[in-house]
Formats: sequence, C-alpha cells, structure tokens
Amino acid sequence: MIAPSKWHEKLTFLFKSDKTLNAGTIIGNFNNKSINEMKLTLITESMCDPTALSDKPRLKSLEKHLNNLKYQFVGQSELCFYHATLIVLIRRDYKLEETFAEFETLWMTEIDYLLKHLSLRWIISACDTFIDHSDDAIRTAILMNVTTLINTLKVYETKQFLQLSASLEQTILLNDKIDTLYRTHLPLYDSLTYFRIGTDDTLKNMRLRYQKFYDLDKLATTMLLFVFDRLQNNSSAFSILRLLHKDDKSKWWLD
Repeated sequence: MIAPSKWHEKLTFLFKSDKTLNAGTIIGNFNNKSINEMKLTLITESMCDPTALSDKPRLKSLEKHLNNLKYQFVGQSELCFYHATLIVLIRRDYKLEETFAEFETLWMTEIDYLLKHLSLRWIISACDTFIDHSDDAIRTAILMNVTTLINTLKVYETKQFLQLSASLEQTILLNDKIDTLYRTHLPLYDSLTYFRIGTDDTLKNMRLRYQKFYDLDKLATTMLLFVFDRLQNNSSAFSILRLLHKDDKSKWWLD
C-alpha cells in the first residue's frame, strides 16, 4: 500500500475542515438566543445571502451549505432553521456527542412545536438522525418504521410518475420523465421529493440502518432483509428503480 503524500494529507485536512469551518461561531449565534426568540423570528429573504444560492443539495463548505439551505426556510421560524442546522452539523460529525444531545433535548422539550411547523422532509431527517445516533434501541426501531413508510411511499410515487397508465401486467416508462429525474430533484409534497433515480442513496442508507438491528435480534433482522431483497427481484416499484439506477456506490440491493 502506497503511503499518502503530504499533498494528499493536506488536501484531506482542508476538505474535512471546510465541512465544519466556523461551526462554533454558527452554533454560537443560535445559543445567544432563547427558544422563544427563535420561534418569534421569521426567516426573510433579506436574511439570506444571494451569492450562496445553489441548486446543489449539498455543498462542501458548511457556511455556503447553510446559507443555501436558509432559503428553504423563508417564512418559517428561526427555530426550524436551527433544527436543520443541528442535523447538518451532526452529519458532518461536529462535536457529535454534544450536538446530538442538543438535538435530542430540542425534541424532548419542543416536540409539539416541531411536529406542527416542520415539513415531512425535516421530520424524516430527524428520525434518521435518531436512528443513526440514539442509544435507545426501542426508539430506533420505532422510528425506523417512519423512515421505511416514507421511503416506500416515495418509491411508489416515483413509479407512478414515470409510468404511463397501463394494465397491471404491462409497465411503460416515459423517457422524458426518466431524463428529468436523472437531472434533478423534483418536488413531491410537504417538501418531499421524488426518488432521484440514478444517484439517490436513500434506500442504501435505509438498508444500512436495517443491518444495525443484527446486534439486537439476528433472526428478525435476517427475515427483514430477506423480504427487502425479495422485493428488489420481483416485479415491483423497487425493481423498476433498480433497473434505472446508475451509481454503483449508492445501490441498495445485493447482486
């Protein structure tokens, strides 16, 4: 194995640091405000940086990514944006234990507010965050049902979007709609999007979360994954999206 060069090490360091650069300042700006203050403060376009606006769902720079994300919260409270910021920081491994504890406390104290004001997209992101980082096995198992429900719905909604009305025995896919979903995320409802065919890693992540249950109950998890895999090889919405998928890194099935 060839040892990494100094240049490669420096580039890796710069990439990692860019993902969390100025995170302390960003989170500090929120910590200087009370929960009620954040509830009463609405995000306006004047609070957003127009130079940060991008059609890319993820940006390497933390500041650019959050500034771009803020546009999605125009008209919503600052607390909703703070919740999204915590999720972004957790996904970028910024002071993971401390940041997740703050995220968990926010849900424990403000669950009614968050459920009322967050879109389904961000409620599902919260569920995924609990699944990935909570030590409570029962909570993780229950919330996995939420993720599975939404992901399955998205897969079937995507199949309906791509498919010309036909008999149950015949599936006719529309190439123009396939091309559109290869190029971009399309809105579904409640801030959810159709499955981004070709590159979407949603189902891969769901499978990885399923696999974590092996340590809790090997028998049940084996049955769960068997059924999931069987659906990838039958004439289902899952198998149709598998056929259209291009990115090997994000595949969710076993060969």
